[in-house]
Amino acid sequence: MVRSATGLIGWILRRTRFHGVTLPWGIYILPERMDDKALVRHELVHAEQIDRHGVVGFYTRYLWYTIRHGYWNNPLEVEARERSMG
Repeated sequence: MVRSATGLIGWILRRTRFHGVTLPWGIYILPERMDDKALVRHELVHAEQIDRHGVVGFYTRYLWYTIRHGYWNNPLEVEARERSMG
């Protein structure tokens, strides 16, 4: 489920300069970006990745890939970007 990121999640997103985040219990998008279809699709890809790898597997991979390749070249981010641009 896609929700508007308010409260603590919204605060964290603004501080980290991210526009959305996928957590095991839902997708959160900053209120002013809720109409951004590419961003919503991007976060939905992350939800599929969580389903595919499991919660622990996804976040372990995500952290490892970010350390190893950097955020932009993290294979999970690359997949989400490529699949959300259509």
